[in-house]
Amino acid sequence: MKLVNFHTHKPQLNSNSICVAPYDVDNFKVYSSSHYQTIGIHPWKTDSNEVSQWLGKLNELAKQNDFVGIGEIGLDRLKGAPLKNQIEIFEKIVGIATEHKKPIIIHCVRCWAELIVILSKSKYRDIPKAIHGFRAKAEVAKQLIDNGFYLSFGTPLIHATPELAEALTLVPRNKLFLETDDTEIPIYEVYDAAADILDSTIEELVSVTNQNLLTFFGNTLSNKTKSK
Repeated sequence: MKLVNFHTHKPQLNSNSICVAPYDVDNFKVYSSSHYQTIGIHPWKTDSNEVSQWLGKLNELAKQNDFVGIGEIGLDRLKGAPLKNQIEIFEKIVGIATEHKKPIIIHCVRCWAELIVILSKSKYRDIPKAIHGFRAKAEVAKQLIDNGFYLSFGTPLIHATPELAEALTLVPRNKLFLETDDTEIPIYEVYDAAADILDSTIEELVSVTNQNLLTFFGNTLSNKTKSK
């Protein structure tokens, strides 16, 4: 069974991992491989004057089976357009994901309350949603878990702070993913660190994240397989 790398900007082809690679609508390519691709508009790019055009393009690409989810998307209080504009763009993207029944992968920096409010709306409540690169406090992790989010942890687990380790222990196994994001660090090292913190085995975490991948992406994975 391969290790799931839930979010990586540097997918390793022909490796012992299943990679989920995110692309922005202004710069993407589709690999013919065992890996999976998502498509989105990163919040850092929300200050571009091309956003309206990108939203139209995203709506078209979201129809394709090549893209199993929408992401990364989200809110960032430190970078990108003013938060009010980011929220408006984010809601439009989530609407696209809802229409095409695609799960969402989220980048969030210091906007947890706003994010939870938006995705608690009845029209978005049932969409599968995951935070990538989670590194906030345990109390934030608990709020997200209580609101149905999956949480994906990355390379900071290798030298985890007590706060991050505590947050990891709060995540139910059926809501957990692991990732390498934009680093060159092997995904195995993240699994090794997580297993140590959780007093688990790497094999157990590999089994769990493989099942979570199937649950999170649901029919989009089977549609992608059928289209090959």
